[in-house]
Amino acid sequence: MGWLKEPIRLLGRWASAPSAETPEDRADAGDGSGVELKFPACIEEEFPQWFPAAWDAVEQTLKAVQGADLTPLERRSPGLKGYAWDTYLRCSVGRMVHAAQALHDRGVGGGLLLDYGSYFGNFALMFAKLGYRVHAVDAYQQYGHAFGSVTRLLLDHEIEVHDLSEGGFGSESMAYDVVISAGVIEHIPHTPRYFLETLNALLRPSGWLLLDTPNLAYLYNRQKLARGETIFCPISCQYGTELPFEGHHREYTIAEMRWMLERIGHRDIAVQTFNYSLYGAPVLLGLDAANYRQMMEDPSAREVILTVSRKAS
Repeated sequence: MGWLKEPIRLLGRWASAPSAETPEDRADAGDGSGVELKFPACIEEEFPQWFPAAWDAVEQTLKAVQGADLTPLERRSPGLKGYAWDTYLRCSVGRMVHAAQALHDRGVGGGLLLDYGSYFGNFALMFAKLGYRVHAVDAYQQYGHAFGSVTRLLLDHEIEVHDLSEGGFGSESMAYDVVISAGVIEHIPHTPRYFLETLNALLRPSGWLLLDTPNLAYLYNRQKLARGETIFCPISCQYGTELPFEGHHREYTIAEMRWMLERIGHRDIAVQTFNYSLYGAPVLLGLDAANYRQMMEDPSAREVILTVSRKAS
């Protein structure tokens, strides 16, 4: 195991333009009125209870990786070359607060939590700040020195850090109250069944599983397909990648996510969608503004799917 959590494409180098072909095309499309996002104040206003811990976790993570050599992340995921990690991490605060709110809404306010595929550790750090006892696991040894400052930061906050190369990790139940895996399932090659069964085995009976993943039916994906374009990493970028390729192998729809959770016997399944990487731009113009308004009306077209589900007792 050890799947790289490549950021959702809107912020990525190989799809930096979310809509039309050029900035001029984007400005000319739509009704001509822009949308001012006012990030991060808009997130703070909507999630005042969780924003301080989430934003502080992001800022601490950014400080930890300042000057770090992150090129090892590109070896098996070339779409990350030249990636704007600071923008990605700051925009990720929107995903973090949704996760905290989703657990709170189900009466979960603490306990032993595993961040499976913790990567930069910002989710793990936020939940530690919120009072959870947190373990984090990823393929840190595989990425060499890239995440040395990240793992030190997590350890400084009494977060127990594991590596996926550790023999037997995940083979026996660790009885976690909550398992979170954010932006991982889309990187699983072949079938996601073994991955989901592993996460389920790590949960105690009646424990909660939280997943977030890109929405295959994201409005920008629909528009790319309508133009005859791929929604995945261009083959010219992927072709020379070292094995195993760690980009997006498959994305999922809302119905598919629910179906998979039902297959592992979960109940109380709740699904929500939201956008997050749009916040990389202060103002949306043209088609981007029109798309934003359409997505506000149609939840099925939004960027991220978040699921919360409960293991059988």
